[in-house]
Amino acid sequence: MRTMLLSFKPEWYNRIKEGSKIFEYRRTFPDEEILAYMYVSSPMKMIVGKIHLGRKIDINTWKEEYKEDAQVCERVDDFLTRHTYAMPILSFRMTKEIDLETLRKFNPNFVCPQMYYYLENYPELFEFIKKNATDIGKPQVNSFENIGKEEICRKQY
Repeated sequence: MRTMLLSFKPEWYNRIKEGSKIFEYRRTFPDEEILAYMYVSSPMKMIVGKIHLGRKIDINTWKEEYKEDAQVCERVDDFLTRHTYAMPILSFRMTKEIDLETLRKFNPNFVCPQMYYYLENYPELFEFIKKNATDIGKPQVNSFENIGKEEICRKQY
């Protein structure tokens, strides 16, 4: 499984942390399971946790699957204006925080990901993050056995 540094806005990170967001939506994403360290943008500007993402799901398949349900199809159409794929958030775990200042002290050329980048491409940074973003507490595991239609392209408020 590959590992990436994945950028999140604080509102989405908080919803993942509280367990109300169980799918991550993106326009582009690799078709494989991913372990991602979560970099949360301003005002936090730090790595705060990690998530295990399942393989991507083309959102269009939900439109076909729920074609008899106008509300789901409306939500899918809305999401398709911004996203193409949904990745199940299989688990989330808090880590010791690494703030932007610390990342830049380690490597003055550190750049926050616009979306994501693979940490295997930056072995020294990857080792630094693994060493310093140590696990805190128990993982939060999401079950996808009985996902209801209300979870499909659910608006996050």
